[in-house]
Amino acid sequence: LGKTGSNIKSAVGTDLQTLTEANVFRFPSTFTFIFRSFASIDGIGKGLDPTYDIGQLAQPFIEKFIDSQKGYSSKTAKNLNIFQMATGLNPTDIETAVTSPRKIAYIEDTVRAMESGTLKIRVRSLENEKALERMDLTQGRMEQFLLSSLFLNVAGVAAGPVISYVGVAGAAWFAFQAVSQNGKIKKFDKTQAKFVQT
Repeated sequence: LGKTGSNIKSAVGTDLQTLTEANVFRFPSTFTFIFRSFASIDGIGKGLDPTYDIGQLAQPFIEKFIDSQKGYSSKTAKNLNIFQMATGLNPTDIETAVTSPRKIAYIEDTVRAMESGTLKIRVRSLENEKALERMDLTQGRMEQFLLSSLFLNVAGVAAGPVISYVGVAGAAWFAFQAVSQNGKIKKFDKTQAKFVQT
């Protein structure tokens, strides 16, 4: 809240990129068909009756389904559970209240250990990781160009035709590898531009 879209993109862009690289988001195939069926039913219903509301009609069935998932045996049990959640008179909240002093003491001990230097925290820098990854790609490209130049020089100063052919072939091969590496760098920069605002 209180941030523009560009600020949010620059703030969470690198984290989002790392998350999508580690875990690819995939929707189940049935999700698309279910969504299309609900959209079709809603469109047909509103075409026949402008006051048609699929959400309001489905609410009783959804509530019944939720109650069955939570395991309410009766309406009294449901109301009792709502009362416990509202007032905090439930086992989870009581356990939290009882164990809170111990947890606070643990947090205090951890902070004091950090202040005294006995506990060191390692922080992952995503920006540095991406910079090192690009540097590695750039260094690989430079090595390929250097090897290509070396083979080209060998082909130029070689006395025999066989060595010249080998030098030219080696120079062409490493030049191709360098061009391929350059394409990887451009692809990397393009991916970075999607997540990091320039």
